[in-house]
Amino acid sequence: MMDTDTPIYVSNTQTENVESYIYLGQRYSTRDKKQDKEIQRRITAAWTAFAEHRDIFKCNIATCLKRQFYNSCVLPAMTHGAQTWTFTIQAKNKLATAQTQMERSMLNIAYRDTQTYIWIREKTKVTDVIERDRSGPGHGTSAGYEITDGHC
Repeated sequence: MMDTDTPIYVSNTQTENVESYIYLGQRYSTRDKKQDKEIQRRITAAWTAFAEHRDIFKCNIATCLKRQFYNSCVLPAMTHGAQTWTFTIQAKNKLATAQTQMERSMLNIAYRDTQTYIWIREKTKVTDVIERDRSGPGHGTSAGYEITDGHC
């Protein structure tokens, strides 16, 4: 409930008071000023996009093609609306952890295989989720990820 108990009417219909809502794909809250829930929603959206295309990420194709697909399909799902976020260290860690887990999956690396995230990033060369946000609106999009002759 909002702080006011005064009902609001539109065309003789009382509107519902809500604490959070989704608008243009982003979660807004009238109470909770933290963006933890929105960041978790974006991570879930990225995992959903990743899972929808699991066949591509798990098959035996060149890593550069997987990277292009990741950067153009999964990363935008994770960073939608990120230009409006205030990043905390905890939020950055959540995003980075989710990205590293996806990269491990792309390379078929188990957790027991003690590869550092630096080694993994050198192999995948995907766009870093935190760095993509710093590039600002219109940067880091799928533009430029065109496959012309099947080579990377």
